[in-house]
Amino acid sequence: MNFGLSHTSTSLISVNKGERKTISPKNVVHLYDLAGITPLAGIQDYTEGIYDGDPSTPYDTAQTNQHNYLLDELGAGEGFRLLEVGCGLGTLLETAKERGVIGTGITISEDQVSKCKAKGLKVHLLNYKDLPDEFDKSFDGIIANGSLEHFCQPEEAMAGKQNSIYKHMFKIFAGVLDSDSDSQRVVTTAIHFRGEHIDPRKLLRNPFLQIFDPENFHFSILHRGYGGYYPIRGQLEACASGEFTLVKEVEATEDYRFSADHWREKLKKAILTNVRFIGETLRQLVKRPIHTSWVITSHVGPESWPWQFRGDNPPAMLYRHTWQRNSCRLPGNGVMQQCWSRGKEAIQIASP
Repeated sequence: MNFGLSHTSTSLISVNKGERKTISPKNVVHLYDLAGITPLAGIQDYTEGIYDGDPSTPYDTAQTNQHNYLLDELGAGEGFRLLEVGCGLGTLLETAKERGVIGTGITISEDQVSKCKAKGLKVHLLNYKDLPDEFDKSFDGIIANGSLEHFCQPEEAMAGKQNSIYKHMFKIFAGVLDSDSDSQRVVTTAIHFRGEHIDPRKLLRNPFLQIFDPENFHFSILHRGYGGYYPIRGQLEACASGEFTLVKEVEATEDYRFSADHWREKLKKAILTNVRFIGETLRQLVKRPIHTSWVITSHVGPESWPWQFRGDNPPAMLYRHTWQRNSCRLPGNGVMQQCWSRGKEAIQIASP
């Protein structure tokens, strides 16, 4: 398979002076920094695992299942050039490295960059909107595992910008994929609102002024701790049109419910018994008392985080999506044409 191995990704990133850098939401940056202490509680990842319907599956096993699923969806093997958007503490990149994948991660957290580099991983402090020219056509596939939930904020949704944000995201992703690669896929996992969008103004309102409205109360807490405004089902597919085709969708809300329950139990135990974790949590409370309190509350207070995945009709849904770039090379003619991918079959829809 052709993964464009002649095009090596650049280790050092040059950014022109005067180039505008995106200012990331503070609550998202603070969340990622705060999450750096969760390994002390036994939590290495901040997204769902894959449990195959069995909640007794060990947490670490479920996370490994998730990593392998995402990499398999890309066909990532020896020499595959992977970009992970929102790489966290680098656990997926470590799994990819074991396969011989050439992995590059980006994150908006300095703490995460430091921890990833300590593991020998190639990770850069970058917002996905600020990818440098060196990244153009440099990757075979992209994974955004839970990060795109933070790409749109309630204020932007109020201004009618949510669709344009996702369209821009897919355009950026298309630009860094190598048009000569046999993959040209993106895999995303993202929480969605069930049904229709929640009024974004409710997320900005004080949760305690909405305490008798569970939906608005919990989503307001979640925004304060995590930052972001979810899409609804079908919205990403509509925004990807022209750049990518959705080739696979998996509804995996149950997996996130199991993961959230594991997080809750691990955090409760650590808060009561783990001296190092207690000390680091107190340090974070001194450093950022309000934000840290909201995050803790979302897990061991009103439990807003697991709440969103509970019940027969949970307020939020988790979807895993596999996207195929629409522009690909058809075998035999050596020219670029528009095509759809259905598994391994390329279906020509336009010719020069």
